[in-house]
Order: sequence, then structure tokens, then C-alpha cells
Amino acid sequence: MEMLCSKSLEPHSKRRSIKHIGIIVFDGVILADVVGAADVFGVGDKLISSAFPGMSGYTMSLLSRTGGMVNSSALVQIMTAPLPPPDNHSFDTLLIASGTGNFDAYRDPLLLDWLREVSGSVRRIAAICTGVFVIGAAGLLDNRRATTHWALQDKLAQEFPEIHLEREALITEDDGIFTTSDVGMAADLALRFLESDLGSAVAKRVAESLVVCQRRRDTPPVTRVQRHPQAVSNSKVQKASRWFFEHMSEPINMIDAANSVSMSERNFQRQFKRETGQTPHEFLLQIRLEAVRQQLTETDLPVDKIARRCGFFSGEHVAKLFRKHMAISPCEYRKAERAGQTADISASIQNSH
Repeated sequence: MEMLCSKSLEPHSKRRSIKHIGIIVFDGVILADVVGAADVFGVGDKLISSAFPGMSGYTMSLLSRTGGMVNSSALVQIMTAPLPPPDNHSFDTLLIASGTGNFDAYRDPLLLDWLREVSGSVRRIAAICTGVFVIGAAGLLDNRRATTHWALQDKLAQEFPEIHLEREALITEDDGIFTTSDVGMAADLALRFLESDLGSAVAKRVAESLVVCQRRRDTPPVTRVQRHPQAVSNSKVQKASRWFFEHMSEPINMIDAANSVSMSERNFQRQFKRETGQTPHEFLLQIRLEAVRQQLTETDLPVDKIARRCGFFSGEHVAKLFRKHMAISPCEYRKAERAGQTADISASIQNSH
């Protein structure tokens, strides 16, 4: 399976509204980082276009030092473009995705030279988790604040003592350079960028459409879990929550869900309710309905097809749930959301200028 880079590296100087996002990847890249950031900027771009036909807010490029296929941690190959000459690029933002390949990349002198040369002409540079080692080796974090995964913090402090390490932070920002404490946080960071660029209304709309129910920055940091039994318990519930998201389109029973985190069904039900305030059935219904709302807003698919995609039996089943929980039909919801979306985005973009 391959993921292709569909946007070109052509400069966009004629269209000032476009912000060019470069996502730099290496072998072993965490696919969630790539997809997460691409989803946020892609949906943001679509929302802008819906409010202002013909206008585009973002364009993206997947990059590696020499271009070509890069193997991700999920065994998916990603097609990348090579890094352009440092004096001939159009990047507004550069994001280095997390992955094991960063530990080789931060010893690549050509890559580090390239980063040093472009850093002065790029508005933002971000590194997800292990990506901090790459920008740290380039000297971009000297005398700046940064964070990384707790298991790598001592290594980072030892190799780059000039970095002001913030061990408890989820996301740090220092003079336009951003770092995160864990993998899979590219979507969170991209939402923060979107909010900065276009306002909170657009960022909120994108987050809702991507079923991002809670931003990581609103949750406490996870530290050395083996020293905190409660954190281990939370981790199992979080893992089960992700399992529900990944399998929501399939028939699900609670025995399979409990087995996915090596728990008995009874203990799983009890622990899930204690940690989330919802039963697993209630949580599953919520995320399925949220997925339906996203599909109604972002696609023109018929309700029956959306229902099956989101794990429901039929469009009629979805319609009954919508009337029960929201007192509105799916078609009425779609019409209202699209009308409100255009008005909110128009106001937000105008206020951001």
C-alpha cells in the first residue's frame, strides 16, 4: 500500500493566502503524525474554500532528504519529494514527524545544514516527539525551551545541554519553534497552528469534523507510568478507546473490546465507566454518532452509506438515533451545519486579518 504526495513543490508567490506546509519524514515514520497533520490542514483548506470559492488556505508537501519512497511504522510506503534548495522554497511551516528514523537523521550533516539555512525564512518549525533530536542537532533549539517523550528526556539533555528541557510540558513553543512530548500529536499541533492562522471558530470546526473530542493540551501529562498504577489503568482505558475508534465500522462486542486490552469483560466494563464516566456501549454510540455528523458535514454520501461506514445497521437506524438525541433528522442536520459553517468561517477569517 502506498501513500502518494499529491501536492507539488511549485512556489505560490502569486497567491499570498496560501500557506505551504512541509512535512519531513524518514524511514519508520509514525503514520498517525503524517495523516493527523494532513487531515487538519486539508479539512481547514476545504472549509476556507467553502466560504470563499476559489480561495485556498493551505497546500502540503511530504518531504524526505532525497525524495522517493519512505517506509512508515505501519508498513505503508509514503511517496515523498526531495528537499528543495534552501534558497528556493515556499514553506511557511515545516513539521518533522516522529519515528525511529530521526535517530539516524539527526546525524546527517546535509540535512542539518539544510535546516539551518531555511530556518531564517520559515515562519514555524515543529518537531513531533523524536523529531526534537533533528532540530536540536541543527542547533535550532540552543537556549530555547523544548520537550520530548519522557523516556528520551535524559538522552536529549545529555546530548544537547544547551536546550532548556521542560519535562512536564505536552507542547512547547519558543520563538516559532514547537516541540511535543509524544508521538501522534501532529494533529494537536496543526490545530494550534490553524487557530493561530484563522481563529478559534475554524479550528473548532475542523476539530469537530475530525472527531477530535478533546485536545491533548487539556489533559495532564503522562510521566513514568510504571511508578503510578493508576496511570497504567488509564492507559488501558485509553488503548480501548482507540480500539473502539479503529473498529467502529465493524460489529463490536464487549468481549472483543476487553480482550484487546487483556481484561475480563466485567472488569473492563467497570474500569471504563470509572475512568470515562460512560459505559463502553455509551462511548461507542457517541463516537459513531460523531462520525456520522462528520460524514454528513464533509461528504455528500447518502445517509444509508454513512450509517454502514460508521457501524450502524441502516440510515433508518441513524435517523431514529438523531431524533432521539438531537431532535433533528440527519438531512436537516446536514443542511443546518453547512449553512452555519459558511457564516462562522467567513466571520472568523475576516476577523483574523
